[in-house]
Amino acid sequence: MRAMRREPEFEYDRPRRRGRDVVMDEYARPAVVVRKSASRGKKRAPEPVEADWSWLPAIGWRSPALMVTGAFLLLAALAGLVEGGHLSFGGDEPSELASAGRGSPGAAWFPIDDIVAQGQYHTRESDLRAAIGLKQGDDMLDVEPDAIRAKVEALDWIATARVARLWPATLEIKVTEKEPYAIWQSKGVLWLIDRKGNRITKDDVAEFAGLPMVVGDGAPEHAVELLDILKRFPAIQRATKASVRVGDRRWDLHLKNGITVRLPEDGIEDALHRLTVLQQEQRIFERDIETIDLRLPDRLVIKTRGGGASESIQKGEST
Repeated sequence: MRAMRREPEFEYDRPRRRGRDVVMDEYARPAVVVRKSASRGKKRAPEPVEADWSWLPAIGWRSPALMVTGAFLLLAALAGLVEGGHLSFGGDEPSELASAGRGSPGAAWFPIDDIVAQGQYHTRESDLRAAIGLKQGDDMLDVEPDAIRAKVEALDWIATARVARLWPATLEIKVTEKEPYAIWQSKGVLWLIDRKGNRITKDDVAEFAGLPMVVGDGAPEHAVELLDILKRFPAIQRATKASVRVGDRRWDLHLKNGITVRLPEDGIEDALHRLTVLQQEQRIFERDIETIDLRLPDRLVIKTRGGGASESIQKGEST
């Protein structure tokens, strides 16, 4: 029996290779067709290199700090729009919040919790609060620092003031008070004055009885010239009751024992030195004397009480 030749069997599903196709030729033999790739010959673009920001802290959109900051900025912006009249509620009619007034309860955007004042000692608390003009619960947006500062500095004792808003709820006032330097008597009224001669107050002057007293027109403006010299002669300073300005040109010292010392316009320090030597050598303050005249540079004239004769002592002499 003749063996039959079997033809090889072929699968009709074409095998696939990357970049190639297999087809059958006319003799039913497989043939390979190379398929050109569209991307062959082209260079692949490099992938973008991302910047390394790993050193920065990661802040998500749901971060509590970011949410609180955004809410505060939003409220501040809305408050500014309402305050400036750029934003209203309910059309042309004023809103219930706006018509209620800033001072009414619940109307404040940023209510004041604390009003802190520093630096005051002689200033009455009631006077300071009246000058500030605000209270707890008022709106921080209504605070005008320059206006408050001007009112506070208008008080008798206040030299300078600084007003600051410490958000969200504290108002701070720091003051510097004037320093009393002397007591000025003018037309029977006593005033406290500072070193520059500015009047401080005429209230409660008796509390400062230890300060030197000056009297007369022009005394406040020239007091520092005399009083600073007197500090160098403590014995005469302690014996002086008041310094009287004469004709707005010179000074007379009224001592506690009733003696009047007449000082020259110029050369006050030299005249007081002569008087100190005379007191040390002759105890002149203990004698029955009415006036000691030091206006002449080369001598002093002493007048006794009761209209007695005057005594002239030349410079360098002792009796």
